[in-house]
Amino acid sequence: MAESMDDHRAAPRYSVDAPVEGSIGGHPFAGRLQDVSATGAAITGIPDIVFDNDQFVQLHMAGMGQQSGYVRRRIPDGFALQFNDSEHTEERQREVQKMIGSLGPGAMRG
Repeated sequence: MAESMDDHRAAPRYSVDAPVEGSIGGHPFAGRLQDVSATGAAITGIPDIVFDNDQFVQLHMAGMGQQSGYVRRRIPDGFALQFNDSEHTEERQREVQKMIGSLGPGAMRG
């Protein structure tokens, strides 16, 4: 597993490259999961989607099912997402580990 090195994160963040689907403000998109942690994710590959910070996002990620959250900031070609429910961080961390295992080594970057 390729864990990103950043001591300022609330949870370990893993670099991946996997398809993801979702919607922002009711507008569907298909993009790429760039990295994921128990508290958020980075979504890229959606340059044509218009969105604002703090906008609600529905997301479907293989191995983690439906997730929701809010756009925290723009990143090149996408956005950083903060998951909606911080009360289930430990459960989501287990889901992240399971998802990474199911993606296999071909999806891991770094």
